[in-house]
Amino acid sequence: MTPQKGRGIFCAENSLCSLPTPLNAFELKQRKGPPGPAANRSGAQSLHRAISLIRAVARHNDSGSTLSKLAREAGLHVATTHRMLSVLTKEGLVFHDPVSKHYHLGIDLFLLAGAAQQFTLRHQFRTALEKIAQETGDTVFLLIRSGYDALCLDRVEGQFPIRTVPIDIGVRRPLGIGAGSMALIAFSDPEQFETILQANARRYPQYKGLTKKDIQAMAAQFRKTGYVVSEGLFHEGVTSLGIPIFPDNGGVIAAITVSSVSQRMGEKRRKRIYQLVKKVIRTEGIGSSMGFEGLKRSKSAGR
Repeated sequence: MTPQKGRGIFCAENSLCSLPTPLNAFELKQRKGPPGPAANRSGAQSLHRAISLIRAVARHNDSGSTLSKLAREAGLHVATTHRMLSVLTKEGLVFHDPVSKHYHLGIDLFLLAGAAQQFTLRHQFRTALEKIAQETGDTVFLLIRSGYDALCLDRVEGQFPIRTVPIDIGVRRPLGIGAGSMALIAFSDPEQFETILQANARRYPQYKGLTKKDIQAMAAQFRKTGYVVSEGLFHEGVTSLGIPIFPDNGGVIAAITVSSVSQRMGEKRRKRIYQLVKKVIRTEGIGSSMGFEGLKRSKSAGR
């Protein structure tokens, strides 16, 4: 009989060949051995690609960047770029705005960078936030500007039994929405203020139907008092105060928000909290040559 060259089931006419016993997972791993140079190169390549994407996001962090633009700059296929950005977003290294569809640097990347520096905004403000929370018993937040968004950088909870947490660390909102967010732009120069409002005009209606004109009118009102009041915008029965923080020379670089139940936020107490925040900021020396002036110089040098 002539052996047939079939698929290995019948090796000769009317006779069944024995098939090899399948290997189990351990045997397969043993047979494969340790990863070779090709596998190592693949891992290194993925790491290089991820770093390249983060750098591309950083270049356009203020305005944000689209998926297709990042793919072009990194020299990657759109599908590959999307997969890698999804992982970076889950890890907090990149932030994806679901409304604008733009990518920004994530809060965790900022915190990693901050851990390697002696002076950061969060570090500079931490004692001040703790003192304000201790004095008022309320929840205190630190917000900074990131592109056309306000980014919550830190939070300290006071001892008042009813706590309010209207925003979490790392959360972004359009500039102009919320007490601290409004404080970041209401006291800026008119041209910059108008540019921000124009960029966020389509996003404002998501927040109780607010419009660009509403934001303009509220900002004009708050400039007269020196601080911002937000009543029940995100949570019913919660009132927040937003106080802009100025360096020695220049515009607003941060805002402190104090939030509490509305019953505790009468007009007289609002003014006391405003004065308290200003006093603590002065006492802590925030805005001195060792603080924001140094930060401003480093930012200018990096431009």
